[in-house]
This record gives sequence, structure tokens and C-alpha cells, in this order.
Amino acid sequence: MKLVTAFKLACFGLWSNRFRVLSAMMGVVIGMFAVIVLTSIAIGVKDTLLKQMGSLGAEQILVMPGRVLDTVNGQKDLLSGLTNLPSTLTYEDAKAIEDVPNVKSVTPNMETINFAKFEDKKVQAVLVGTTSEYKRIQHSELSEGRFFTPEEQVAKAKVIVLGNNIHDALLGNQEMPEENGEVSDETAEQKPFWKRTLDKILGGSASAEELSTLVGKTITINDNSFEVIGVLAPNATLGSSTDNNMIMPIETALVTTDMKNLTKIIVEAATIDVVDEVDGAVFGAIKANHSEIDFSVVKQDQMLGALGKVTSILQLMLFGITVTALLISGTGIMNVMVMSVRERTREIGIRKALGATTFEIMVQFFFETLLLCIIGGVVGIGLGYGFIELWNSNIALFELVLPLWAVKLALVTTFGIGSLFGIYPAMKAARMNPSKALRFE
Repeated sequence: MKLVTAFKLACFGLWSNRFRVLSAMMGVVIGMFAVIVLTSIAIGVKDTLLKQMGSLGAEQILVMPGRVLDTVNGQKDLLSGLTNLPSTLTYEDAKAIEDVPNVKSVTPNMETINFAKFEDKKVQAVLVGTTSEYKRIQHSELSEGRFFTPEEQVAKAKVIVLGNNIHDALLGNQEMPEENGEVSDETAEQKPFWKRTLDKILGGSASAEELSTLVGKTITINDNSFEVIGVLAPNATLGSSTDNNMIMPIETALVTTDMKNLTKIIVEAATIDVVDEVDGAVFGAIKANHSEIDFSVVKQDQMLGALGKVTSILQLMLFGITVTALLISGTGIMNVMVMSVRERTREIGIRKALGATTFEIMVQFFFETLLLCIIGGVVGIGLGYGFIELWNSNIALFELVLPLWAVKLALVTTFGIGSLFGIYPAMKAARMNPSKALRFE
């Protein structure tokens, strides 16, 4: 019964000092908001990266230029990075891999930065030379048109598939940087008044043809004309977006650009059971064409393992930040409650003179601190959840994920902070001498 009375008195005490309580509560609100949001960011980034890596398939093997160091256990130490060597991988290496037993597909990639021109528009993009398997391997979708065929690849056809951003920029719907990092004069220049007025009347551009599509049109790259046959759907995701890419057959890229070396080769084994066997065979096939080992062959599970270590470090770092924020907010609340005890010295003296015990005084102030922290924690969790919903509704870069254990951890942490930092103010109030408290001015 005494606990119930102390709880009611704590509620009355908080309400009578509600403006100070609100200011003290902000520390806990911000701390809990940080716990929820930072935890959801860490888990969201981890899940997104794992999905992207996992979507490549467990049976896939990546061949990269440079050497990946080995750990003492013989595993690839991807966290130490690649040795700084220029790429010596060639299209002939990819052809050699195709002859390896149990290889389902080989997808070489050549990448460089280049400019594309359409009428008066000039944009910078990532030019990718690859095979017709690229779309399937990268899980890319087309918003319109089609991807190039194996026959067009062999025939060195001058066809190209544009990323969504490049397509829009060449149509004039989006500004893209030029070589010096600034927007082109043609793009930045404001349209004439009559054209802007006509745009409003038509609900868009003055030319219906200008705003339709580039599929079937011709663009220029390195003074060579290419027919646009498709446009990739937007996929603004972490690390693997194709929105700023221009993709052409690799044989075409070899004869129309200065690219000679590959940036990577994606090898797909026939089944998961033969991945280890194919891994060794691929290494041997490439080694036969090289005088030294200046490349690395990495399996999918090794990449996922390295990614797991990175995201674990990220989560640990964010955990440290949130703990620090909570400790600071807890210290602030303790200071506020100590000041509250000092200002309410006469109240404490009167209550003790009327028969209130040391335990009752201590429990009352302890409950005040605990309630302040719990209410602030609940508000912070609610704001964090609202932020996550707002992010997921409007931003497609990656999805924030809030697991139930994070909410439970936040509530337990709130209770712990309130209990830890409520002890000192409660003991200070409980130990107060009644006679001195009554004489306090």
C-alpha cells in the first residue's frame, strides 16, 4: 500500500513540475530515438547488403584483379582489401573459364567512365561491356525495350541498354554532371517563357516526342553511333545500382572503346555441390594465361563472411554511440532530480514531520526518476518508429528494419537508466534531516 501511495505522490510531483520534467525528459527521448533509429539502420544496411550479395547465388564465384590476402586458416581476408595491382584480366581469360567443367555461365565485365550524347545533351556515365547473361546474373529488370541477344553480342552489334538516370538525363528530364563536375550549359539554361507556358498547358514538354523514350533512337559514344534498345528499371540500392550505367555487348566494347582489361568476371557453377571444385579449376584456367598470380578467385560464402564482419563492427560502433547518449541523458536527469530535491526541501521536511518514513520519501523520488525515464523512453521509441515508417515510405535506398528485440532492449535500457540514476536523488531526499529541512530557505 505504501508503494501505491508513493507512486501516486511521484505522479503528482512530476505533474507539479511538468515543465522542468519535459526539459529533463528530452534527453531520454533523444537517447531512445537514437537507439531505435541507429539499430534499425545497422540491421537494415546489413539485411540489404546480405540480400544483394545473396541474390547473386551461392553457386557464384567472383574473379577480381589484384590479390586478396589469405588468413592463417587459409581463408580469403577480404577485409584487408586487394593488393594495388592494375587489372590484367582479359576476355581471353573469360573464354578459358568457359571450358572449365561444371561451369554454367561466365559473365565478364569491362567498366569505364564515358560520355553519351543525344542531340544537344551530353552526360557522363559508367560504360559497361558485358554479355547477354548480365541481366539474369545481376537480377536487373527492364522498364522498356529489351536486352541485347547472344547473336548481337557475337555480331558486335552497336546496340546499348541505358540505366534509368542516364535515359532521363539524355531526355533532358534530369541534370547530370559533365567532366568538370558542373552541369552542362544546355541543361542548366532556363527554358524560354513561351516554352515553359506551353509545357504547363501540355502537362510536360513542348514536344511529345522529346519526352517519350530513347528506345529506337541513336546516341553517340566515342564518335560511334549506338541504337538504344532498352532501359533498365530504377534500382537505387546500396552498392549495386545500375541507374547510371550504359551496357553494351563486350565484343562491341572491345572494338569501339579503349577498354582491354576486365574489372571482374562472375562465374556460375552448375550446382552448389561443385563450387569448391569449380573454384580451383577457374583459378588454374586463369593462371595458365598469366605469368604471375595477379588476380583473386573468391567464393560467395567468403564474401558473405567478410560482409558479416563489417556489419557486426558497424552494429558495435552504433551500440557504443547509443550507450554514450543514454548515459549522458541519465546524468542530466539525475542532476535535474537533485535540483528538484533541493527545491522541495521544505516539502520533504513537512512530510517527515507528519510521519513519512525514510523509505516512503526514498521510494517517492525513486519513482519520479523512474517514471520520467520510462515516459521519455516510450515517447522516444514512438518517434523512432514513426521515423522508420516515414523512411520506408519515401526512401528506396534501403529499408530500415526494427526487430522486436530492439524495442525490448530499449525498454529494458530505459528502466535500467531510470533505476541507476534515480538512486542518488532518492537517497539524498530520504537522508534529509527534518529539522534542518523545515528551516531551509
